[in-house]
Amino acid sequence: MRSQHNHRHLNSAKADEINQMMVLVAAELASPYAKYPLIASNGGESKMWVAPEGKTAKGEPCFIQGPGKYQPSMKDDYIYGSGPLGFGWYQLLTRDSYHALHRRLLSSAPVPCCAFSKAARQELSDHEDVSAIVYNRSVASAPDDEQGAKDAINIAKGTAQKAYNWTQNEQLVVGAVSTGVTLASN
Repeated sequence: MRSQHNHRHLNSAKADEINQMMVLVAAELASPYAKYPLIASNGGESKMWVAPEGKTAKGEPCFIQGPGKYQPSMKDDYIYGSGPLGFGWYQLLTRDSYHALHRRLLSSAPVPCCAFSKAARQELSDHEDVSAIVYNRSVASAPDDEQGAKDAINIAKGTAQKAYNWTQNEQLVVGAVSTGVTLASN
């Protein structure tokens, strides 16, 4: 799973396997709105993310206010969590639903009692794979898994470039200070 797929040419058996894994890790992903692979141009519900203040094509709200930090119950097609409108249920057609789910997945990674068992390793691997899909969706410019993977790579490249530039600047400052100290001692 970790290797890059061409999501548009994924065979249906592999897609079914990924969807089953997603539901095992996060039951809310059983929604038809979350089916892997998301493809914005396939005539689905939306080619763009829907704003949490908006409504779906069926007239459903994209956000339902919740009672607070802890999820009282699951709602079909929604993820409960914190977002721009506060705590509540964010519709899976919003990018905010994936932000909320990704935060939850990060804080709930399985800690296997026996890390060396095949089942424990598989559970952790599945959790990591689903977390990666959800993260990609949370940063995607459109509800499309292939676009999400590209956007995530661009974010990583930008972060790496910033770190590289920062360390280069540090080396220049250290070099200038060293040169200054050497000149001052002569």
